[in-house]
Amino acid sequence: MKHVSEVHIVSYFSLPTDLASSMRDWPEFVEGEGYAVRLRSPESEESVDVAYVERDGEEAPYVRVRSTAGQELFERTLGAVTYALAAHSDNLMIYRWDP
Repeated sequence: MKHVSEVHIVSYFSLPTDLASSMRDWPEFVEGEGYAVRLRSPESEESVDVAYVERDGEEAPYVRVRSTAGQELFERTLGAVTYALAAHSDNLMIYRWDP
């Protein structure tokens, strides 16, 4: 069974953040637009997906960063996503998700 690493980032998201454009020049970039990004490392076979997730009810939306391996690409992506989102918010809540 593959190890899956997942982090959720909750914020106000009042200003959109184009995460895909900030990672488009990465050699691991496969595809993306807006908050949605897909990356894959040719060396380690690690893949990372970033997605904006809306929730029903009064729960705030979040950005999910998920990796098949939780290796270097995951950590680098998580740092880049957090840094980009922080530019448009004064409040981010980041937590590990254990499905």
